[in-house]
Amino acid sequence: MTFTPELARAQFSALSQQIDGKPAIFFDGPGGAQVSRGVLEKMTDYLGRYNANLGGHYFSSRVTGEVMGQARESVRALL
Repeated sequence: MTFTPELARAQFSALSQQIDGKPAIFFDGPGGAQVSRGVLEKMTDYLGRYNANLGGHYFSSRVTGEVMGQARESVRALL
């Protein structure tokens, strides 16, 4: 699959918005950023099913630890 700006933009719902009939433009600062549909889906699933503090001895906390470990591994591989 070839990467194109159009393909990337399609993954971000916020980028399809229009304001006064013109495409919205986002200049996000350190306070936040737009996320792709895939990230939004994963976050919604996690928050709806587990959402627990790390270090507990209960199921949702153990899942949180696993999710954090997977995230760290993904970032490590990316870097």
